[in-house]
Amino acid sequence: MAEQNQLYLDLSHYYDQFCNHIDYAEQSDFAVRAHQCFATSGAHQYLDLACGTGQLLKLMEDKGFNVTGLDNSQEMLTQAATRCPEVSLLLNDLAGYDNKNEFDLITCFLYSLHYSQSLASLNEAINRAYNALKTGGVFMFDMVDKNGIANDAGVATHIENDSEKLTFQSRWWYSGEGDDLDLYLSITRDNAEGVHTWNDHHHMTAVDITSVKARMTEAGFDVFILDRDYARLCEWDGEGANVIVVGVKG
Repeated sequence: MAEQNQLYLDLSHYYDQFCNHIDYAEQSDFAVRAHQCFATSGAHQYLDLACGTGQLLKLMEDKGFNVTGLDNSQEMLTQAATRCPEVSLLLNDLAGYDNKNEFDLITCFLYSLHYSQSLASLNEAINRAYNALKTGGVFMFDMVDKNGIANDAGVATHIENDSEKLTFQSRWWYSGEGDDLDLYLSITRDNAEGVHTWNDHHHMTAVDITSVKARMTEAGFDVFILDRDYARLCEWDGEGANVIVVGVKG
């Protein structure tokens, strides 16, 4: 039985299970090291864009940052509020918030900047981050170059407990031209009520590293391209398609 709506509404309750392979502690350690390396704004006001259920927020709060989370899903923010009851949470899109000169560090991990669709929206998300930072503040995000999209079966996560089995499948597809990147999601839940499957198709923005660096520079950032390796700070070798972009507000 395929369901288009109900499992989507329930997704926030499963999100942490689907993401149990993500090393948020490693991401938070990386964010702190990068902040120490690049930031000159002198304080610890932190914003996580597309914060989801707040796992990274909690870790950054524990490291002494004053944290704010932004997401366009109220269900996700409800979960984040339970995990981090003292933090500020904003319900908005990446290109829709209007904070000014407020933050020392902004992150947008798990390739979430690609959700800014279209290209104009992604450009606006970069502008909004620039405006929200203090001088000397840092904006960092991960991305994949459109020319390196594998167009393969993607990633599957399987979860099983006493009452149900869950499978989460995600894959990207890029046609080879234009700025439309397709994200296909499939979620299957098998329990006493039967097998329920939810499928969805998201339009994301396909970009290349060179154009993103140019756009960041045009917005006013000093830009550094790093390998997407959260275990270390390492300059991109120009070969891989997955990178972390670090922008420092001048």
